[in-house]
Amino acid sequence: MAEHAKENTLETTIANLTDEREDGTDSAYTPVFSKQVRTVVYVLGLIASCVGLGFMTFGDAAIGGYISTVAGFIASGLGVAYNPLRRD
Repeated sequence: MAEHAKENTLETTIANLTDEREDGTDSAYTPVFSKQVRTVVYVLGLIASCVGLGFMTFGDAAIGGYISTVAGFIASGLGVAYNPLRRD
């Protein structure tokens, strides 16, 4: 069978991606920020989201929604995400 006509299933694709991560050959992702910076931004974003939830529950919902949304935008804009499988 020709190379371009090989059967490509979702399972095969996931297995290939997993293999690349495990053996360290996946060079497509290079973090811009160090682990420490990403951790600090993640924790601050989590705290800000909790503060926003408090505002939405016990105070002004508009302000709470704004705080929570901005916290998420900042964290995601810096490429910070909770991913227990990320190795670097």
